[in-house]
Amino acid sequence: MQQRVHHLKRKLMRIRRICYSFRMLIPGLRKRHRLESMIGPLGYWDVLQHYQFNLLIRNGLRSSHRLLDIGCGPLQGGIPLIQYLDNGNYVGVDINSRSIRAAYGQVIDYNLALKNPTLILSNRFGDDVLGSKTFDFIWASQVLYYFHHNKMSELLRFLRKRLAPNGVLLGDILGPKHYEFKYPEHSFQLHSPESINKMASEFGFVAKKKGEIVKYGYPPRLSMHTNLLMEISECTSFDDT
Repeated sequence: MQQRVHHLKRKLMRIRRICYSFRMLIPGLRKRHRLESMIGPLGYWDVLQHYQFNLLIRNGLRSSHRLLDIGCGPLQGGIPLIQYLDNGNYVGVDINSRSIRAAYGQVIDYNLALKNPTLILSNRFGDDVLGSKTFDFIWASQVLYYFHHNKMSELLRFLRKRLAPNGVLLGDILGPKHYEFKYPEHSFQLHSPESINKMASEFGFVAKKKGEIVKYGYPPRLSMHTNLLMEISECTSFDDT
């Protein structure tokens, strides 16, 4: 019975996406639809933008902090962050050239060039072009469950180099309530807080669970609302000599 209900919900979501695709025919909505289709889900741009900003502020982000946005896409979360942060303190990185082109367009549309954001096309988290930059916050929204063990290790090595003193990485993993744990449909990596902490500890970090992302404003009707927010920071007792 539960599986039948699950399949019905998934079918209704697919129908909803098809209905939203007709926005491409409406001139005033065409651009928004194009941006949303790069990242999904359709129809939630504004609320997910607010969610990302709210989550980071509630976890200590201040305008003077330097932030790296991993998987920045077309700046759904990036626009309010660029507006809020001091000049030059936002860096967005993505592996998709189309998303980076759209991100540059967003910077122009919102007249944010004078805020001097940096946008990077890279499959190495931008490490190849960041020079000596370090960050107070590294934000990885809905990307960690795409990372297999080797990619997670690469990310943790990157953190050793790029996190400023007292800096943190914030990112979410699939929570155990998500349907992927019962009815897998995608090739997501089913990390757990324990497995993330175990990997983090090998690089001198500690990973802490900070609750489901729904409490930060993620829409409860979306399946990812039970994702768990993880905070990775340096373990003060670690010695990397």
